[in-house]
Amino acid sequence: MHFRPWPLVLLSFLSIPPAALADPAAPPPSREQSAVDGVHVQPRRDTFMPNSAAEDELQRRITDFNQKQGGVEAEFDRKLRICRGC
Repeated sequence: MHFRPWPLVLLSFLSIPPAALADPAAPPPSREQSAVDGVHVQPRRDTFMPNSAAEDELQRRITDFNQKQGGVEAEFDRKLRICRGC
């Protein structure tokens, strides 16, 4: 007796719906979808004013934050116990 697998293979392919064999092609992404929200560019000469009141205020806020953060970090370092001489 000789076993021929061809009828079984043919039956398995016929039982699969054609829609399952081929996936529809996805459309290519458009430029609007791939644009990054956080793109940083260099300021232009007419919009960059390093000595303006707004820039001075921003620098003051950054300096205040850095000083407060330095105090918080120093306090954390004092509370943290690490044996350095073991």
